[in-house]
Amino acid sequence: MSKKICINLGLLSGAAVGALMSLLHGYTSCCGAPVYPATFWRLAMDGMVVALITMFFAALFTHLVTHLPLSAVFLLAFYIAIVTGFLLGPAAYHIHNAGLALLVCAYVGAFLGWLICRVVCGKGANTLVPAGVQG
Repeated sequence: MSKKICINLGLLSGAAVGALMSLLHGYTSCCGAPVYPATFWRLAMDGMVVALITMFFAALFTHLVTHLPLSAVFLLAFYIAIVTGFLLGPAAYHIHNAGLALLVCAYVGAFLGWLICRVVCGKGANTLVPAGVQG
């Protein structure tokens, strides 16, 4: 088994965070006044929420298709969602073009997914089961 699943999960998480967070930039209230200024922590939390929701459904689909252990898939998806949401949420907010934010965050998310899989699963491991998870 390859680490392609982690890369695809990172790609999907990054793309979702990039698309949705960049669309928040022009959000105003009903009267045309801008909402509260976005802080780094608020954008990071919003990015993590978007990534966690996306990764829940992606991990469920991955488990159903590949029949990998459920705990291993959800644990890797959780790690990828936390890191990509935290790092890419604030970055995507400041890219004003939604298409460009989707593209940039998708590629960075794929790299982060590969990196997380390499750290969690081990450098020479040929399996996607994290250390300590049996299945």
